[in-house]
Amino acid sequence: MDQLQNSAHFFKALSDTTRLKIIALLMWTSDLCVCDIENVLVLSQSKASRHLRYLLNSGILRSERKNVWSYYSIDQTLPVNSLNILKLFIDESGDETWVDLKSKLTDWIEKKQTSESCSINGEDK
Repeated sequence: MDQLQNSAHFFKALSDTTRLKIIALLMWTSDLCVCDIENVLVLSQSKASRHLRYLLNSGILRSERKNVWSYYSIDQTLPVNSLNILKLFIDESGDETWVDLKSKLTDWIEKKQTSESCSINGEDK
């Protein structure tokens, strides 16, 4: 893929609100598993996986397998300009959307740490 196609794929990945929210979650934490993203964004496993795959294919995310779970994080080998663009999209200046999302993430992480499992509706995954 040439540079123009890479750029188009990168920006297309940013054109979806769910993917922007996933990127925000991963910019605020070092890495998250699929169950974290599902629970914070209230997504089905298939929908979360589809968006994560898109972000992986666009080069924005990387994944790492830990036991049975795949953990996702922002690819730190992205060019600095690309990382700066991501930071511009994730406006933490007090916008209600980002404040609410960050609060949901914090609540989920606290809940997960006390239960020591990934669960949706009380069922272990």
